[in-house]
Amino acid sequence: MKENMTRRGFVALTGATSLAAFLAACGGSSSDSGSSASGDAQAEGIVSEEAAAGGSFDPATEPGGPIEVFTWAGYDDSEKEGAPWMWSQYQDGEYNADSPLKFTFLEDDGQALAKVASGYSPDIIHPCIAYVVQWKEAGLIQPLDMALLPDYAGIPEAISAGGLVDGAQYMVPFDVGFSCLTYDADVINFDNVGGEESWEVLLDDRFKGRMALFSDDVAIIKIAHLINEGAVDPNVQTTEQIAAAKETALKVKPNLRNYWTSQTDTVNDFVNGNLDATYTWPDGYWKIKNHPKMKGRNIKYMQPTQGRLAWVCGMVLSAATKQPGRATMAMAATNTPAAGAGLTDYFQYASAQQKGVMDLIKDKDLITAFEIDKPEAWSPPNAWFEAPLPNYKDFVNAGQEVKAA
Repeated sequence: MKENMTRRGFVALTGATSLAAFLAACGGSSSDSGSSASGDAQAEGIVSEEAAAGGSFDPATEPGGPIEVFTWAGYDDSEKEGAPWMWSQYQDGEYNADSPLKFTFLEDDGQALAKVASGYSPDIIHPCIAYVVQWKEAGLIQPLDMALLPDYAGIPEAISAGGLVDGAQYMVPFDVGFSCLTYDADVINFDNVGGEESWEVLLDDRFKGRMALFSDDVAIIKIAHLINEGAVDPNVQTTEQIAAAKETALKVKPNLRNYWTSQTDTVNDFVNGNLDATYTWPDGYWKIKNHPKMKGRNIKYMQPTQGRLAWVCGMVLSAATKQPGRATMAMAATNTPAAGAGLTDYFQYASAQQKGVMDLIKDKDLITAFEIDKPEAWSPPNAWFEAPLPNYKDFVNAGQEVKAA
């Protein structure tokens, strides 16, 4: 988010041709393209036998009580600062009175996983797709009842595939987006790093104390790897490469004002004159660029030569929930076309849900702002989507050692 793949549009806004091209590049297909049996099955609302091998829940027989959602800040149902449109289908339904939604906020994927592993027991959790395997192997989540997710077939296989583990679907993907540096081009230049936009700018001590990064341990190591290796997949690193990335991250650290845990905080830091560059998700860039204090400033969202980071996040079902059916129905509310359109209009993220979303989006300017009509912007080497990391703990340990130094 992610911080929150929120935190966090792209495919929902693309035309049919570019969307099909992007999904083909990812190994999946659009439900609108008709280019494969998989795409036809999705268009007809057919869920694969593998994904159907999940649970079977009866919401009517479950006990009442709050359904707790552990999510990124801004994804609650607050009318003023949240996303009430995201949950309205559930809240307008028959179970909301007896099982109302309650929200708590996570900081990043590692923190969320550690907190739940330590005993915290929400009903719904909103991690990113690269972490699904860790959640499953820790015994903290359970397979979904696909019969309670009527819009699931609108999610292209290229996006949903990471949530399929051991023949069962564990995630309802929701938000998709980039992670990169928002910067003030009136101040920041790349003269010392070859003249092109580059993650290497983080090593430029001309901007010492005027830059910031997200506190996520894995992201810290991935960015340092891209600095070291160029446009090489940051998800695939050897022990030696992680060690080298750690050393580079240690060189970056003195140039940072902080590692932020709240994007709202870093946006405020930027617009109040404390930063000239900070890691953000698309909505953070949009808020900075359009803030009254930034009027007349040349605010850009970096497209580094090494590639942006990118993510897919979504909802998973706690293994400890006493209301799995009702919680799944709440998750289903986030997977509707209306919720997908709201995600783009209000957060500038793409929706994992594809069917019927594009026509509902109001702000078409976002297409140009994030080049989301260009499938190449979402493919390597321009962007690197999160993926499960077999050596995840090595990434985390290295990132933690950098922050603790």
